[in-house]
Amino acid sequence: MIVTALGVLVAGVMVYRASHPTDKPFSLSNSGQPIPAESERHQVVAVAEQFCLRMDSVDGSDVAGYKKRVSELLTTKQKAKFDSSFAEFEKLGVSKDLKGTGTILASGVADIDPDSATVLVAHDSTVKDTSGDTDRHYRWTVALRKVHGDWLVDDFTPVS
Repeated sequence: MIVTALGVLVAGVMVYRASHPTDKPFSLSNSGQPIPAESERHQVVAVAEQFCLRMDSVDGSDVAGYKKRVSELLTTKQKAKFDSSFAEFEKLGVSKDLKGTGTILASGVADIDPDSATVLVAHDSTVKDTSGDTDRHYRWTVALRKVHGDWLVDDFTPVS
């Protein structure tokens, strides 16, 4: 009887563990410092890379769509900065033939804690329009904040 009860208990624990993964976003080290799970690191890198690709993918024939796609990844603070900068860009006039594409070369997490992260992203951009092609080589530090469970871009800075 005791063996049967013990067997049921062990089986119950195994079922519980299988249905409740232990890959928490952060666990604590022996010194109490947060240690990010690999999935959390992947998420911040994915958002930072996606942000850079969206910034590089300018489309003169769909300026409103470009602005919307970039804004989806921004915190409220960064949206205000982006809207202000973008308004200046629009005043210059955007050729409908303007097309940009980006390529991620490398990226990595520089710093991460439960609600903020910094990712370094190296990416190249090619912009084409009627005057020709322009190739650019960017290296950005992308600062992210966790807002309502989602990682969003809070700032970015060119680095050399």
